[in-house]
Amino acid sequence: MVQPGLDEGVPLEKVREFSLEELLGMAIKAEIGARKFYESLAERVGIQTLREKIEWLAGEEGKHEALLRKMYSVMFPGEGIIFPEEHIGPELKPVARELHDVRDVIELIRWAMKAEEIAADFYGEMERIVITENRKRLMRYLSDMEKGHYYTLRAEYELLLDWEMYSEMMHVGP
Repeated sequence: MVQPGLDEGVPLEKVREFSLEELLGMAIKAEIGARKFYESLAERVGIQTLREKIEWLAGEEGKHEALLRKMYSVMFPGEGIIFPEEHIGPELKPVARELHDVRDVIELIRWAMKAEEIAADFYGEMERIVITENRKRLMRYLSDMEKGHYYTLRAEYELLLDWEMYSEMMHVGP
C-alpha cells in the first residue's frame, strides 16, 4: 500500500510560506484524516487490545480537531475554514481494504507512525509561528500528544513484528 516516493505533504521548511489561516486549515484537515483513518483501521483489526488503542487514537484526533476549530474561530471569527489543497505529512485515508494478515496491519501502523512524527514536528514549527503564549502552549501540547501517539503506535508495531510474542501477550492480559 505504501509506496516509495508517496507524497509526504508540505516540507517543514516551507511551512512559513503559508498564512496562519491556511496552516490551521491544513492542521484541521490532517486531524480529520487521521481520525477517519484510525476509525476505519479499528473496524478491520481483529485483536481486541490493539483495536481499543486505535479507537483511543481516533478519539484523540477528534479532540485535536475540536481544539483547532475553536482556535480558528477565535482567530478568524465568522470565517469558514479554508482547507488548502496542500497537506501536512502523508494523507491518511480510511482503510478500505480487508486486512488478511498481520503484515497488512504492520504496514498501516508504520505509515501512521510516520504521519504522527510529521504532525509533531509541524506543531513544533507552529509553536514558533503563533504569537500569544496560550497559542504557543496549545501547539506545544499538540506536538507532545502527537509524539505520544507515535510511541503508542511504535510499541504495538514492535510487538507485531514478533507476531508470536504479541499473540501470547494478548492471552496473558493487559
